[in-house]
Amino acid sequence: MATVVPDFARWLLTILGGLGATYYSFKTLSFLRLHFLRSSTLDRYKTNSDKGSAWTLVTGATDGIGRGFAEEFAARGFNVFLHGRNEQKLETLKKRLQEEHPNIQFRTLILDAGKEIDNPAAFEKAAKELSQVNLKALVNNVGGASGLLSFMALHERPSDQIRTIMDINARFPIEITKALLPQLRANTPALILNVGSTSSEFGIPYLSIYASCKAANRAWSRSLASEMQAEGVDIEVPCLWISSVATDNVPRSASLFVPSARQLAKYSLQKIGCGKSTVFAYWAHEIQANVFWMMPEWLQTRAIVDIGKQEKAEDEERNRKTS
Repeated sequence: MATVVPDFARWLLTILGGLGATYYSFKTLSFLRLHFLRSSTLDRYKTNSDKGSAWTLVTGATDGIGRGFAEEFAARGFNVFLHGRNEQKLETLKKRLQEEHPNIQFRTLILDAGKEIDNPAAFEKAAKELSQVNLKALVNNVGGASGLLSFMALHERPSDQIRTIMDINARFPIEITKALLPQLRANTPALILNVGSTSSEFGIPYLSIYASCKAANRAWSRSLASEMQAEGVDIEVPCLWISSVATDNVPRSASLFVPSARQLAKYSLQKIGCGKSTVFAYWAHEIQANVFWMMPEWLQTRAIVDIGKQEKAEDEERNRKTS
């Protein structure tokens, strides 16, 4: 016997189906526009002043994602201040970039994000050095475990290591931004680009300190962006969600879902002006995250636990080889 669907139920199913199709069509079009169709507004920050052409400070510039940002900003016509703690590595990078970009200026800033965090004079000195240039952009990239094991059970992590990780990943971006904010406010329009991590959203085991710092980065970044709007200051403050990247520190083969540091920087700068307070830097990372968030929580937990165990084992193996 055929089942008769009441007219109201049929109408309701049609409406719900139409709304669902409209929603997912909108999401798909928004995704394509964000990552592939819209133009970056980065060039609005490349304006000259009586101090000369535009400069960017990239923190943690000697390796990995930071170096990728330094290379990409230089390729787009910005002079670049390279920050790090190792003078020799900074000078080597500066020399290479100068050879690749003879029309761009490069300078170095030596400041230890972990050891000098409680030294106000060090930040005052950094601000004084940068006051000599037309600073238009700050990339808060410095982070990581500073040579320590990244993946470790919380009860095994020494307290001094906890402080170091929190100082580098949470406090340093705030302190360097605070020191440079008066100059950036005077040089508007300006950009503060904060490098976050999807680890803040996924609950990866053995990464609780770092992940909590990245969650703090996101909250601070969003609050600072609102603060700039509240005060009528034309400073854009986006936070980037970033997942796996092929870098020197964590050797991975570049692939569809694992961009190189330079690719990551390129896609990141394409997001400037998109209007989002937090945005996925790389399109494939957003796909991965959305698939993950569609899973039931028990399946998310199982996947994340397996990933955390694997990453911990690989991290310990890398540490054994380098120690």
